[in-house]
Amino acid sequence: MGSVGIAVISVALLALNLISSSSGVQQETLMTICFPTENQEFCENLLMSDPRISSADLPLLSVISIQLTEKQAKENHLSFMQLHDNATDPSMKDPLNKCVGIYEEMISKVEEAYQLSMAKRYKDISQLAEATKLAYQCENGIPLKNNASMEISETMILTSETSDYVNIYIARQ
Repeated sequence: MGSVGIAVISVALLALNLISSSSGVQQETLMTICFPTENQEFCENLLMSDPRISSADLPLLSVISIQLTEKQAKENHLSFMQLHDNATDPSMKDPLNKCVGIYEEMISKVEEAYQLSMAKRYKDISQLAEATKLAYQCENGIPLKNNASMEISETMILTSETSDYVNIYIARQ
């Protein structure tokens, strides 16, 4: 193959690379989505943590954000069950048990949001804001002396808020 053939192939590969790298959600879009959140850096890092983001369109971004929220809710549900089961302070049992129930409700809400996202009904997705409120409800019901629950509640709040803002953004497009 001559130098002209190699040059043509090189240009074609470069063009393909530029096209494929520009097909994903742009950094500017993530910044726009994350700017109004409580923690813009957390929001951007959370979304960028999923390798699918580099090639995601907006509908897939919705799905990714909801899946990240569901994963966090399930992890927190398990953590609160373990905290409840291992609690030695009797005054902590009831608040932790309430959080277990709250997270069961939250998981259900996130699953509803997922179904709406799959149906591309972004304007109908209110469950993610409700999930954020539920995370606050759990956090506010735990005595301040339990730092472990505060940290996981805060992560849940930021995660569900991120997903909520993703879907608000998509609904406006």
